[in-house]
Parts: sequence; structure tokens; C-alpha cells
Amino acid sequence: MSTEKNPHRSLPFVYAGAEVSEAPLVVVTVHGRSLNPEYMITNCVERLGRPDLAYVLPAADGNTWYPTTFLAPLDENQPKLDFALERMQDARELINGDGVDDDHILWLGFSQGACLVTEFVARSPERFAGLICFTGGLIGPSFESLTRPQNVSNVPVFMTVSDHDEFIPLERAEDTSRLFQEADADLEFVVTPNTAHEIVDDAIKRARELLDEMVPH
Repeated sequence: MSTEKNPHRSLPFVYAGAEVSEAPLVVVTVHGRSLNPEYMITNCVERLGRPDLAYVLPAADGNTWYPTTFLAPLDENQPKLDFALERMQDARELINGDGVDDDHILWLGFSQGACLVTEFVARSPERFAGLICFTGGLIGPSFESLTRPQNVSNVPVFMTVSDHDEFIPLERAEDTSRLFQEADADLEFVVTPNTAHEIVDDAIKRARELLDEMVPH
């Protein structure tokens, strides 16, 4: 780990929905490159239509979690990648500190944020409530380099990607889904044809259905 100060820690967490300590599920909601928590509130949280859940939204320094593509050699994204993963751990500890156990924390991200939460969940020895990956995948230059998920057996995981995404190759999304499936995650993987790099309506619908299964109204 670099001795450099973690710049992501200079930005506060943003909150939406219910109080963390009172919600039946806390969703850590992570934005993509050049975006911010407000984007995720407008384009994800509000569209999910579950204000009874709590949403904790970390913000990246310079609106970017790590500098280059998630397909690059890991050292090309350091130390920012370690700092970004450290900020996810900060979110977990913050939520734990409000009396919420890991099995009531779901990780959700879009684009670079989806790659980050997927990597964090895969690396973590803790077992979480679930993972929603809107257009992302595990981080690394090759299939052999990818993190093998540790503790996701029967954990609900929803992943979606376009078949022609300019930032997220379909092959990497497929490899990621395969590794989670091999680790016995309760996986739904959806490829949408000819969609832009955005959170599409079908993804929101399926994510809402997952949340409704986990926490019925």
C-alpha cells in the first residue's frame, strides 16, 4: 500500500432513502468515471423506487476511482485502485458502526463503479447480502489475473452489460459472471442488445425485482 494519503477520503458519503440504522437493507451505490453520487441518485436510486431502503453513496476524488481502464495491468491503476477499495471498506465499516451486519449490505455500481464493487465483493472474506453490477466486471488484464470470488455461495448477484459496450467488453463480463457462478453465487447475467453505456430500463426493472425478492414490500 502506498504511503500517499487516500484522496477519496477527502469527500463525504452521500445518503439517500431511509436511515441506515433503521433500513432492512443498505445499498452501497457507486458511481462511474466522470460521474458522481447525484448521478446515481437520479439515474438509479430514484428509478428503483425503494425509498424504504438506505443508500450510501461514496464519491471519488476527481470523479474517477482509478486512472485507466479496468483491463490494464493492476499496477497501472495504483495506488488509486487500492485507495478506491479502501474507501469501499470505509463504507462497510461505517454501516457496521450503525449496527448493520454485512449480510444486510448490498453493493451496487455502474461502469467503473460496477467494476469496483464487483472487485471488492470478490476479494472480501465477508459474506454480503448481494451484488448488482450495472455494466462492469472484475479488474485485471487477463482471465488468469482475475480475482476468484471468496465468499459468495448463494449470494444474489445480478450482472448486466450491452453486447456492444465501448468500455466493457462482453467477454470480460462473461468471464466475470462465470467466476461468480463457479463460486456458487445465485447469479442472473443479462446481455442487452444494442444498448448504450447507461443504466437501461430493463436493468432497473430486474434490479428492482431482486430487491423486492430480498426485501418484500
